[in-house]
Amino acid sequence: MDFALIGFGVSNRSVLNFLMEKKMGNIFVSEKNSLSDEDKSFFLKHGIDFEENGNTERVLKSDLIIYSPSVRPDDPLIEMAVKEKRAIGEIEFAWRYILKNSKVVAITGSNGKTTTVSLTDHILKISNIPHFTGGNIGRAASDRRDEPISLLEISSFQLMGTDTFVPDIGAVLNISPNHLDWHKSFEEYVDSKMKLAMSKTFVYNADSMIPNVNGMRISRISGDIVIDDNGFKIGKTYFSLDKTKLRGIHNVYNAAFATFIAELLGSSEDQIMKGLETFIPLEHRQEVFAKIDGVTYVNDSKSTTSESTLKALENFKNPIVIICGRPKEKDYSNLAKGLKERSKSVILMGEMIPVIEPLLNGTRYFKVSSMEEAVTMAKKIAEDGDFVLLSPAATSFDMFKNYEERGREFKRIVYGKVNE
Repeated sequence: MDFALIGFGVSNRSVLNFLMEKKMGNIFVSEKNSLSDEDKSFFLKHGIDFEENGNTERVLKSDLIIYSPSVRPDDPLIEMAVKEKRAIGEIEFAWRYILKNSKVVAITGSNGKTTTVSLTDHILKISNIPHFTGGNIGRAASDRRDEPISLLEISSFQLMGTDTFVPDIGAVLNISPNHLDWHKSFEEYVDSKMKLAMSKTFVYNADSMIPNVNGMRISRISGDIVIDDNGFKIGKTYFSLDKTKLRGIHNVYNAAFATFIAELLGSSEDQIMKGLETFIPLEHRQEVFAKIDGVTYVNDSKSTTSESTLKALENFKNPIVIICGRPKEKDYSNLAKGLKERSKSVILMGEMIPVIEPLLNGTRYFKVSSMEEAVTMAKKIAEDGDFVLLSPAATSFDMFKNYEERGREFKRIVYGKVNE
């Protein structure tokens, strides 16, 4: 059997390793950018055909094409092959060839995916339940081998490349406008997420803009799992988050999802509480990291959408907010409204300036050209008891490689101000 891999990133590297390990057939790699000398040497050594600096119709000669998550299924090169079931995404490949003999858990959502998957992973480790964790976090799904449980974070891009993927447990944490620079419409984005509604057990956030479907509901009001500001109730058991480091209503939802899934996988209530109480929240996600001269600094660099920034504004009273980065949404009017109602001041930076400045009528704001200037300005206007919140509402790609680099630069500069 002949296989073609379009794109040679993290996911298709794992597919290549599996194909070689199982000796499944001939492999052709097609990369639209340049390949490294190391990769090309590896291909030549192992008799793997390849092309670089463009994808050509050579891929169509293969029996099965596996395309990277960044490739749309309606790409003109492979659109017909997708319709013929000859072109699939990496998650679909893993489902067909690697995941079938494990219990598969798939978690998606516009916000909170990584925290929820990481928390579930932590609880399962506390419970000594063998499992694989990967997907859109850490290792690709195709790295899984013999683990009896596969816990996967799944993005909308990855779900677009699936066809027969039906997990044992599927979860949609929330839905809000996101990645509309890649998806053709919000409806397409929602449809990709809602593929998980076909899971054998489906759980979803009934308080989010999720279509009316059958499944377990998590809600403040009338869910099967009812939450409040401090915890949640599953069946007759109330799980309080008072002794945990999980703060904010968004983390109550995340913890409720993780707890419900861990229970289904065999964790006891005691093991779950131990997991909740020992979990360290992830960096760059409403991370309170410093208090200097009475001012608290919060790194929320992972917030790359209006919705996630608005959630952060709910958790910190009248913060000084740093908005920055490259826009990926068409309409920021709701964000501007939230900033006007819930922030003390706004600091604008990067490509977000011309997009959101016209919407900030009546809001106190400042414009800066670097993270150094942003922190300097925040320190200048902040008073005892204030919060300075980096919650960009946009991608990092105008100034930084990724949100991690942006968040760490913010923290580095803040820590540097201590000695000034």
